[in-house]
Amino acid sequence: MLSISPNPSTTENPGSTEIPSIRDSVPVILLFIFGVFGNLAALLTLCSRSNSHEWRPFYRFVCGLAVTDGGGILISIPISEYQYLSRFKDPLSTPLCDYLAFVYMFTLMSSAMIVCCMSADRFIATYFPLLYNSPTKGRRANITLALLWVSSAILCSLHVFGLGSAKIFYPGSWCFLNFIDTDVPKNEVYTYIYAIVGVLAVIMTIILNFAVIAYFAYKTFRRKSSKSSFQGWREVHVIIFLLTIVTVLTSCWFPLMVNMLQHASKTISGEGETELLLVRLSLTNSVIDPWIYILFRREIALLAVNCTTKVYKRTKRARKPYTESAVCSRTERGTSGSVQANPLGEEQ
Repeated sequence: MLSISPNPSTTENPGSTEIPSIRDSVPVILLFIFGVFGNLAALLTLCSRSNSHEWRPFYRFVCGLAVTDGGGILISIPISEYQYLSRFKDPLSTPLCDYLAFVYMFTLMSSAMIVCCMSADRFIATYFPLLYNSPTKGRRANITLALLWVSSAILCSLHVFGLGSAKIFYPGSWCFLNFIDTDVPKNEVYTYIYAIVGVLAVIMTIILNFAVIAYFAYKTFRRKSSKSSFQGWREVHVIIFLLTIVTVLTSCWFPLMVNMLQHASKTISGEGETELLLVRLSLTNSVIDPWIYILFRREIALLAVNCTTKVYKRTKRARKPYTESAVCSRTERGTSGSVQANPLGEEQ
């Protein structure tokens, strides 16, 4: 069930036997701090604003996402951090590696699936509002979340039941499904299953979000009346919001899936720092998620726009008297050489 690489850096650092120092654990510590406290802040914000959002389906998915991301980081990163602090004197045991692989796989896959469900929620709300606003929409969201967690748990625990295996990856601080030794048929099959599901989640998220973006862009460009400017701002905000979702998910999650598919197809081989960086990048998605879905709320964005507009108008009003006085001064100097004017346009 467990595969241990005799040299964790067989491909990218051949012959290197240097043990990572405690200083190398700084990225892990930062992931833990920002991941746990960021998602905790997201949950607190959700609860404090429950009167305004009334736990609509979208916000139930946000809550599920924060619990998944924050909980996954909370119960996995400390084990990886301990390996750095102990200078890797205690290798991960087989049961611990199976557990760690499950937690990492479950956290990453569940996050991608929940983001996909959130995109589907926005798509249905936009194109099928009558169907979306049914009395059972809250219960429907809860059932969807439960099914998503169960299906993700089954998918991510297949190595425990004999399909594929878990592997300790460089530098020995984390485990994941063994997508390196794909000469073993079970590892190859499991790698393809996990990576294809992950890629499909990304593709579906992109398609659904761009469908919503196209809808709001169409409405925005068709609008000709200035009295609907606030509605136009709301639609532009939705477009920016969804573009951010697509960009972050694709940038953080997709590279790991591509790397797994490359290993499964024998395009690349071995493992080293690249896989470590890709997993950290995928976990970064769990850190960024709460800032996108909670702190990037419409209320915050609208407040920022209003503040910017007020500052701009005040600056413009402050510059206006000086501009008018300068024009007046030039006019008076042109008509009479004996008349002098100060910057306020008053005669000396």
